Amino acid sequence: MQCLKSHELFSLLLLIKAVTAWHDLDNSEYDCWPLEKPDEFNMIDCGGLEMAWVHRPPEKVVSGEEFNVTYAAVAQDSFYEWAVKNDILSHSNASAAKEFCEGHECPPNWKDANGENCCIHHANIHSCPLAFMVKGGICGPWIPDDGRIFTHTLSAAGKMTQTNWTAKVVLIHVGVTSLIAHIRVGKMQVALEAKTTVLPAIVCGDGVCEEEEICSTCPADCGECPMTASIKVAICLPIAFIFVGFIFIAVWFQYQKQKMFWDESWIIDFSQIKQDQVARTTMGSIMSVPHANSDSNASCMTTLSSCTGGLNPSRKQHFTLTGVYDGRTVAIKKIKKKTFSLTKTLRREVKQVRELDHPNLCKFVGGCLEVPNVAIVTEYCPKGSLNDVLLNEEIPLNWGFRFSFATDIARGISYLHQHKICHGRLKSMNCVIDDRWVCKITDYCLGTYRKEDCGEAPSTYQQRLKEVYMPPEAQSSNFEPTLAGDVFSYSIILLEIATRSDPVPAEDSSLECAWCPPLPELITGKAENTCPCPSEYVELIRRCRSHNPAHRPTFDQIKKFVHKINPNKVSPVDMMMNLMEKYSKHLEVLVAERTQDLVHEKQKTDRLLYSMLPKQVADDLRQGKPSQAQSYVSATIFFSDIVGFTQLSSTSTPYQVVEFLNKLYTTFDEIIDNYDVYKVETIGDAYMVVSGVPKENGILHASEIASMALDLVAVCKTFRIPHKPNTLLQIRAGIHSGPVVAGVVGTKMPRYCLFGDTVNTASRMESTSEALKIQCSSGTFYLLEEIGGYILTCRGSLQVKGKGDMVTYWLEGKEAAPVNKETAKTTPAVLEIEKDHYPSIPGCLNNDLHFNPV
Repeated sequence: MQCLKSHELFSLLLLIKAVTAWHDLDNSEYDCWPLEKPDEFNMIDCGGLEMAWVHRPPEKVVSGEEFNVTYAAVAQDSFYEWAVKNDILSHSNASAAKEFCEGHECPPNWKDANGENCCIHHANIHSCPLAFMVKGGICGPWIPDDGRIFTHTLSAAGKMTQTNWTAKVVLIHVGVTSLIAHIRVGKMQVALEAKTTVLPAIVCGDGVCEEEEICSTCPADCGECPMTASIKVAICLPIAFIFVGFIFIAVWFQYQKQKMFWDESWIIDFSQIKQDQVARTTMGSIMSVPHANSDSNASCMTTLSSCTGGLNPSRKQHFTLTGVYDGRTVAIKKIKKKTFSLTKTLRREVKQVRELDHPNLCKFVGGCLEVPNVAIVTEYCPKGSLNDVLLNEEIPLNWGFRFSFATDIARGISYLHQHKICHGRLKSMNCVIDDRWVCKITDYCLGTYRKEDCGEAPSTYQQRLKEVYMPPEAQSSNFEPTLAGDVFSYSIILLEIATRSDPVPAEDSSLECAWCPPLPELITGKAENTCPCPSEYVELIRRCRSHNPAHRPTFDQIKKFVHKINPNKVSPVDMMMNLMEKYSKHLEVLVAERTQDLVHEKQKTDRLLYSMLPKQVADDLRQGKPSQAQSYVSATIFFSDIVGFTQLSSTSTPYQVVEFLNKLYTTFDEIIDNYDVYKVETIGDAYMVVSGVPKENGILHASEIASMALDLVAVCKTFRIPHKPNTLLQIRAGIHSGPVVAGVVGTKMPRYCLFGDTVNTASRMESTSEALKIQCSSGTFYLLEEIGGYILTCRGSLQVKGKGDMVTYWLEGKEAAPVNKETAKTTPAVLEIEKDHYPSIPGCLNNDLHFNPV
């Protein structure tokens, strides 16, 4: 390895010695030779022909890497006289030689070009690796005796006016290489030289960690990078935030639970509930209690369908107590208690019921705690209980409604069971119907709250009703309600839904029949009362009434089974469409009101739409017409942004930044309403306005934007930042006039956008402006001078990115003289003619004076 390094050092010394280039003979990068027998000793004067690099070769390049070079060849007028005099060009005089070089077309194929039919009849790029030159000679447009020349481009031919010649080069040999741009003009050849150091290509995976290789770019050679402290922090910090976030969420939820536990907002003063006598007598839920049961013989068969009995239709009806609380009708269930205290157990029960929320549960509103007005206040359902609806023969119920009731009850109880809550008192009287025919469960939870200490003894009917809904396993004295017990009670409700009869058997029937209420044949002659799936329905009842609680299905299974056997999977509202015809007049009034609301909302939408898009464009889009881009001959664009906005944002909260920008741009919007301008958009702190688009106004757009810009800058001097009143707001502004194309872009949140070089130039005018100043381009300056009435000061020549040198002006203010309106009424056609004079305006450069970029 040491020997190898010594050899490399020796080669490098030889290479440095050979670096002495031929162009160093007269301190220029190019030299000229005769076409015949050129060598390093017979260089001639170039006579006014000059070559120069436009895009020089890079000083260092990796072996095999591709790059472009551009060189220029320019002939002075004196060159043609010298060339004719020294027989370089075979023409009689200098004028003929110049016409030949600058006007004569060369053959299309460079191989056919020569000094007689083409001025520059040979042009290409050579490379000469200096390491190949053993004797230390120089590299010129000839092949040296001791070295080699590698041609990297095809030869070309052309006129002298082509000026720039471009070639694509790839260097392979490592070391210093001399690049030679070589042209032949008549009987003379010119060579332009530059040196490039070719570096060896870095190969990742060769097992050697080069100096240019690092662990991040080549881990195969340099190994894996050690984990930096910033990476460790970047990994640990999000984990720590997540961990702290979980802890915070857990603590927050625990706090909310404790907050709800001690919260007493649910407590209602009974005097605040207004007794609603009208609701009680007309819309109150009915709790029907039979006065007596007639004698009958009953028998219960294991098929659950042969138990029959005669029932006395005489029933005593009681309306539930209702009232008006907080502007809505509520149901009130009074609890008979001699004393009442708000214990922790009671608080826990109330907290539990307040956390429940389901469309098939009757919502808990609050409770009254003052004796003797202890009561539970719940949501009011005006259709009454399910028992009332089923026993009311005036209400036609097809099996679509019945399945809907069965499904609603199953959903409500399933929700309770998912929260490990057992109802324990499920029966048809505790299922109520709201005004949309949705069945909801009530009388759930609040066991301690509901317990009466001075209640009356239950009647015979109530006792027998309790026995009917009681599961067989409830015979023991210490029985606690279970989830399986709710399933058994649900089977009794299914029987009621199927038979539309009272579940309480006759008083003299056997106890066994009390466990098996009558189930007549489900299929009758009437189509509306025909069960679409009697066998599946009876099977569901049988499974829910199983004497073994473990054999009863869960309510999740019941929901799926009822949904499966229900042929009418529609809501009760859809089934009640025929009943809504009687409310047609009322609906017409509602439709008229909604139509009026729609008109108002449409007007609001139009105002919002017209504030985002021009009216004509918005109307076209709303009618489905394709929006076509439109070209405008002349318009003036204004750009502004806030000086130091990044620093201001870093020391402010996002809400403060939003409040500040909203106040500023609201002020700007109020100002621009006084001018014939259109606000294009605001992006961050940038504010863009145009005049002459979409409404053309001759050349007045320049004066409209200029006056508006002066007002905006003036208002900034008195504007106060809300959260930093002592900080002076400074904006910089730029104005440019020229042709633009406008159109709508996109279909999601469409925007009216401007396109063209005028937009870019206006943006450059703003970005190169200064605080509280307005910079104008020469195009705007020309228009304002033609209109008159404005004070403009020349800033001078300015290097503008992408535009080169431009002469710009400061817009200082207005003169006292009024604007010349007659001059401003210039038509777009006149502007087209006047555009030809723009190159003569200061700051507008002719494109012919620029090099064409490669």
